[in-house]
Amino acid sequence: MARPFIEVLGREERKIIHEAALKVLNEVGVKVPDANVRKELKDRGALIEGDIVKMPPDLVRWALNKAPKRIEIFNRDGKLVAVLSEDNIYFNPGSAATKILDYGEGKIRDATLIDLLKFAIITDSLRNIAFQSTALVPSDAPIMIRDRIRLYPILLVSSKPIVTGAFTEDGIPAMVRILDAVCDIEKKPIAIFDVCPSPPLKWSKITLKNLVDCAKIGVPAEIIPMPQIGATAPVTIAGALVQHHAEALSGITIAQVIREGAPVIYGGSPCLLDMRYGTPLIASPESILVSLAYVELAKEFGLPTHTYMCLADSKRIDYQAGVESMMGAILAAMRRINVISGPGMLGFENVQSMEKLVLDEEVCGYALRILRGFNIGAEELAIEVIREVGIGGHFLGHRHTLRNYRRQLYMPSLFDRTPLSRMSAKRGELLRRAHEYCEKVIRERRCSMLDNERLRELEKTLVEVCGSDVKHFIKEVHKELRIS
Repeated sequence: MARPFIEVLGREERKIIHEAALKVLNEVGVKVPDANVRKELKDRGALIEGDIVKMPPDLVRWALNKAPKRIEIFNRDGKLVAVLSEDNIYFNPGSAATKILDYGEGKIRDATLIDLLKFAIITDSLRNIAFQSTALVPSDAPIMIRDRIRLYPILLVSSKPIVTGAFTEDGIPAMVRILDAVCDIEKKPIAIFDVCPSPPLKWSKITLKNLVDCAKIGVPAEIIPMPQIGATAPVTIAGALVQHHAEALSGITIAQVIREGAPVIYGGSPCLLDMRYGTPLIASPESILVSLAYVELAKEFGLPTHTYMCLADSKRIDYQAGVESMMGAILAAMRRINVISGPGMLGFENVQSMEKLVLDEEVCGYALRILRGFNIGAEELAIEVIREVGIGGHFLGHRHTLRNYRRQLYMPSLFDRTPLSRMSAKRGELLRRAHEYCEKVIRERRCSMLDNERLRELEKTLVEVCGSDVKHFIKEVHKELRIS
């Protein structure tokens, strides 16, 4: 089989970057603002200087050996649907945007819980988007429950696994309780939890607690360094990569010290500080180079991988958004990254769009088709078929074409492949079709609804975890879905 592939670093370059990161961790260290975690690290051989932990290379190497090389992910109904290892690829929407691009109003506004509900319904309908994510942060929910309430509408309308994360110190246990209401998350994990160190070389109290809780409970933690090239990381790509790798290794080490074999995913969301405008560019060529390179470092140790690509820094759905999203999707697929977050995202990782999400579904389809490559067996070489058709003939009605075209060709649903004679004079025709698709899916409620028994248990647990105020949001969701 011929399959396209991309590689940024050679073996020697990977070794140089890795050794440099080990040197940073050993000589500079990382801030760990929890005395109990520092003691655990000290007992394993780390050097403690106040709240700074210096991790010796042997400790980091031990942690890399202990980290699982394969993580199984299940759906809401307990079915194995994803294996995070080797070359397996799963797209999911970018997570935790605070804004949404409103098609009707034509502007960016604060997101609501009902927006997240609609987003989840649409995501459930998309074949190339394997996972859900808590894609929007509902501004209408109280701050202290915004992380956990996001799970409710997704669990209600979709069976797909969820990429999520907590914003509070007690967020992980609370969210695990909510997930446990519909599935056994410890035996069959349905969710991946993002935890993000603060660059450079620092863990906040909240994210450190989230990482520790994930390790103790045994749920997958996606460690996402966020170096900003030229601001919170060196302006050189190699320097930013060293820092990124050091921060990721620190998280992997902490998780394994807390619990040997704790499931961790080596991820990231590097960005570039634009020197003209001060904007954080996630889809810049430099950010993508850091992402491709750190994934190669992770794969060197057999770790499951994640990145933020297939998203756009553009503030609207335009040519720039298409270029940035397609560039990221294809490169991420060719680098065989396990979890690719980003479809639907705009505006420096702050904005989601339902219309862009369904257009990115096609982008992901293109990327996956290119990645699949092609076979070169007897059926595919088609020598006898060429002989039968002969010079000047055509293959359209040949049985070989009829037998193979569906599995050989990717046929998008929304992208325009119609003849020139059917060209519309209307501007924004593709965007309009994307919006009509969204409206149709939401109106017809094409989604995997949760059964009544588990719905009652979910809502009971939600009230216990979030307080009685959450009943107002449950009623809003019931009204939107016409649940009696």
